Amino acid sequence: MRLQEIIGIVREYFFLALIAVMVLGVIFFIGYFLIYRKLLKGKKRLSKKQLLLSGMFTGYVIMVIGVTFLNRGPNFQGGMNLSFFSSYREAWHSFSVRHWQFVILNIFMFVPLGILLPLLHSRFKKAFWIIGAAALFTLTIESVQLMTKYGNFVVDDLFNNLLGAIIGYGVVMGIITIKEKGVKHSFLYFSPLFLVVVLFGSMFTYYHLKEFGNLSIMPTYRIDMTQATTTVDNQLDIHRTTVPVYKAPSYTNTAADEFVMAFFEKKNLDLSKMEVIAYQNEGVYWIRDEISYNIWFHYLDGSYSYTDFSSYNEGIEPKDVGEETIIDGLLQFGIHVPRGSLFQKVDTGSYEWTVDKKVRENQLIDGVLRVGYFNDDTVKIIENHLITYDKVKDVQIKSEQEAYQEISNGKFQYVSENKRIESLHIHKVEVSYHLDSKGYYQPVYAFLSTVNGMETTILIPGI
Repeated sequence: MRLQEIIGIVREYFFLALIAVMVLGVIFFIGYFLIYRKLLKGKKRLSKKQLLLSGMFTGYVIMVIGVTFLNRGPNFQGGMNLSFFSSYREAWHSFSVRHWQFVILNIFMFVPLGILLPLLHSRFKKAFWIIGAAALFTLTIESVQLMTKYGNFVVDDLFNNLLGAIIGYGVVMGIITIKEKGVKHSFLYFSPLFLVVVLFGSMFTYYHLKEFGNLSIMPTYRIDMTQATTTVDNQLDIHRTTVPVYKAPSYTNTAADEFVMAFFEKKNLDLSKMEVIAYQNEGVYWIRDEISYNIWFHYLDGSYSYTDFSSYNEGIEPKDVGEETIIDGLLQFGIHVPRGSLFQKVDTGSYEWTVDKKVRENQLIDGVLRVGYFNDDTVKIIENHLITYDKVKDVQIKSEQEAYQEISNGKFQYVSENKRIESLHIHKVEVSYHLDSKGYYQPVYAFLSTVNGMETTILIPGI
């Protein structure tokens, strides 16, 4: 999610909360001033500070409800994730802005709660009460999400929300303490905020200093292998080996823009109409006209998907042609198919070339190029994931036996409702590669397996 989208959501529900508070304010005015004070002759007065804080707190609660429930429909299965810190592990392994956003925003969402409650009532100046109120509020949200299927019950959300409330409480109590007793007595209150900043700062610094990136194939929770029956067809090698690490042709945002503009120019398109939506690891490019064109470009490895939307026009249909005809069509886009690529027809007008880890001197060519050809004799669909990687260095990787031991310990990624495996049969193991979060093509072990009767490939990091 981009920053603009987050700001848009906050703005949308801020105005919703503002309108709701104004409506409730009118109702309160009628009830308090006209009925309670005038008709019933009530004498209890409310200060402007109480009214202001009550309005702010009401607006905050409405915003939280809006962001949590109204911002998404009931499209979830109503599941539960009780694996503690799984969201942190997932964010670390993928190291994507989107995953860190969910973690950090869940913390920040409850900071106002910790700030407002102590100002509303002196009881909440005690840590016990603020922690209890925050725990009850977040537990209610998670439970309602689970029951209504507007979200999942995630234990990490409980932790992050509670942490946010504690940070907010520490900030407001620290400021109050500074005013009443001086700076020395406020350090304890500011410590939660300081600790979180230091931990996140240390984590991000460590990531940027380490040589290679993180692998998204790492598990966020451990698989239960206690009852699993495991068989292996071949003897596993106990010796470590040395293999190369490669680097993908990663692009900056500017370099990606230049690539896409050059691509569109080959189609003689009007670049003044080009729209760009930039995310952390990919850019989405549009030219909207009588005929629209779209490219999804991945910065980490330079792969992309191209669509000419005239493919949906009346009378335009996929067409079967020979390989040379398609190659000539690709040359118009500046795309050269590597020699030795395996060509095959997938469907009518749909073709692909595959290269399986082909080494040429200090380069590795790997991936697939898919093409859609149509009856006006043009290529309208291109999915180019055929990448040439440059060698960086040789590294020693763990042995097959060591990688297998990680599987035996349940340290691998596998989607299962009960996180349990009953049977595992490993047919073959080979060294493969996987793109990490910094654009390095790292060696991994690929265990070609049958898990609970279903064929699957288990990937274990080699380094």
